[in-house]
Amino acid sequence: MDIPTYIQDPNQENYNEELNQTLRDGLSDNGWTTPQISAANLAIIAPQMPDGTQWYVTDAVPPGPVMNVAGVIKRLATAAYP
Repeated sequence: MDIPTYIQDPNQENYNEELNQTLRDGLSDNGWTTPQISAANLAIIAPQMPDGTQWYVTDAVPPGPVMNVAGVIKRLATAAYP
């Protein structure tokens, strides 16, 4: 989710609208979106993130969800639903 940064601007209402729309799009009663990331960017950011952080690696083969577990990135098992 790309949360807009706070900026000092005469049109602060625009920031509030963007923030609210981003939160509505990414977090809702209908579910939430997992951040998409490349494997190269994941290698850079993962060591800085706490356990339990999740991503969707777009250029993995096959692309899929991963999670930081005890400082190690683990691929989450996926299967067709139901």
